[in-house]
Amino acid sequence: MNNTIKFIVTDFSKVLLFPKDKNYQGSLNGLYKDIREQEGFNFFGHFEINQELLDFLKTLREKYELSIFTSNIIQNDKALGPILGPIFKNIISANEDIGVSKKEKESYLALARKLDANPEEILYIDDSEKNIKAASEASLKTIQYKNNKELIKELKNY
Repeated sequence: MNNTIKFIVTDFSKVLLFPKDKNYQGSLNGLYKDIREQEGFNFFGHFEINQELLDFLKTLREKYELSIFTSNIIQNDKALGPILGPIFKNIISANEDIGVSKKEKESYLALARKLDANPEEILYIDDSEKNIKAASEASLKTIQYKNNKELIKELKNY
């Protein structure tokens, strides 16, 4: 594998965060927006962190700069700060910080500029095939997330 990778950037929803309800198929940001104002809202009553993947990513911090590139706002919930803060240097929202959809090549070029990186130096992980295609068009190396076992195996190749 190519050793020019200096940055590992991962999507958040359905890579690092999943709904507790395994049958839920919608957007995690949509679910979050619907329930966050409910009295007694408990973030981890509705969502679960992919701890296995986070633990593996922690082992890569010395070699790579780690960041999250996501679409919306769920990553800003105060319950996540103590978990994500020590691992990721940047948490960037395409919609909120860049103003371009992750389905567009331009969002990944803007991400590279924000990271002060060449697109070829970034390995990007996402569960969405459309986002992976756009990132590839912007010259980022990509891995489509399917499960932890496959992803960790591919990351070890870098």
